[in-house]
Amino acid sequence: MTQDQTRPTATRVQTATAEQTATRPIPRLSGDIRHLIPKLGLRNYWYPALPARRVGWRRPVRVRLLGEDLCFFRGVKGNVVAIQDVCPHRGARLSEGDCHWKGTVACPYHGWVYDEHGKNVAVLSEGPQSQVCGKPGTEAKVYPTRTLKGVVFVWMGDGEPAPIEEDVPEEFFDPEAFILFNDRIYWRTNWEVALENSMDSHVNYLHRDDIQSLLASPTFRPRGAQGGNRPVFTGNGFRASAPAVPPAPPPPQDVYPNGWKWPKHLYRRYWWWAFQWFFSLTRVPAPPTKTERWSGGHRLPGMFRATGPLPGRGAQPARRGGGGGLFGLYTRQTVPVEEWLTRVWYFHYTRPKNLLQKLWYIALYYGLYRWLVEYNFSQQDMSVMPNLRYDWPEKLSGTDAEVIQWRKLVVTKHFGGRNAPFEVKGGYEVDPTGTPVAVELSE
Repeated sequence: MTQDQTRPTATRVQTATAEQTATRPIPRLSGDIRHLIPKLGLRNYWYPALPARRVGWRRPVRVRLLGEDLCFFRGVKGNVVAIQDVCPHRGARLSEGDCHWKGTVACPYHGWVYDEHGKNVAVLSEGPQSQVCGKPGTEAKVYPTRTLKGVVFVWMGDGEPAPIEEDVPEEFFDPEAFILFNDRIYWRTNWEVALENSMDSHVNYLHRDDIQSLLASPTFRPRGAQGGNRPVFTGNGFRASAPAVPPAPPPPQDVYPNGWKWPKHLYRRYWWWAFQWFFSLTRVPAPPTKTERWSGGHRLPGMFRATGPLPGRGAQPARRGGGGGLFGLYTRQTVPVEEWLTRVWYFHYTRPKNLLQKLWYIALYYGLYRWLVEYNFSQQDMSVMPNLRYDWPEKLSGTDAEVIQWRKLVVTKHFGGRNAPFEVKGGYEVDPTGTPVAVELSE
């Protein structure tokens, strides 16, 4: 009887997953396609799951992502592994059990023990002579994992995982890279809503009074978030183009036909100069990226990367007289938990020249920039997310060009699979393996 009860459970898990990841005809990518975007994110991609330091030897850890609960524990050699968080026997939470022996986790209900390969290797409540132990249907689904720079990445899909280098930024494979991160922030919104936040012109308005902007020179920049005309396709996402004609220096205020001025006042011109030395001293530069695939912009399965200015004619200069920036090469990744709950990961890539500079970066991050960037600045984004009506009809602007292309890319990969070709319309395409340079596009 026990064997018969375990088989249907395993079959249901496998069938549901197969339905989620099967390729289907790609729908017409015109008009409003928001309803076609997967509510729980793209499957068959690598995602950050948790810091490796959070997984000990005695107790497993539960993490929920893409609507699934996973159980993480240490393998025999100390590597962090993941299996489904549902015992195939009668549905208890494996993450609430114990790791009695290295490389295993025991269900808290009947003591069904699983190894790192998902095999049922013992049933403690029935003893060594258990007749059900190890039989077909008793195995737990295994999720491939890889630990890089202290972060455990997990493959959320079926079959053989894609090369992790396609989904995880290049600096995670660089032995000289030093990466600080934060995984503690959750936004009560959908992952796509959270990601689209970094694709438009809101920065100049919503963030006008974050600490770094408040102490910066009073120069208003009415433009798109990335400063370019059209999105440039990089193989796994988009970055901005550079205008064919370099823009004139912006005025301190915009003046509207009826006489309105924005910003309404220029009070900060009285104090910004007094803080310039401080931000110059504490600014941590963004190391250059090696390939277009990981240059600045938005990348699958759902991340935004802020890099320094690109070389080349038409490149945008670095901002002067402003704050200290986003601390190194900044990556913000949105990982779906539930349909309206998103875990937001922050990664800061730096290249300290020596131990002293490394310690200085650590002190700066935990003592200042973690709050400045991930809470003071980024929580202003979060403040408008919970009540945003993503189901409401939209009237898009020219600065929403990347939003349109990004939605088409996500829908293409959702229906056609991660290897489905994507046709770029109204934009530009570059070689993902090429060296990043500024790309000029005329209107």
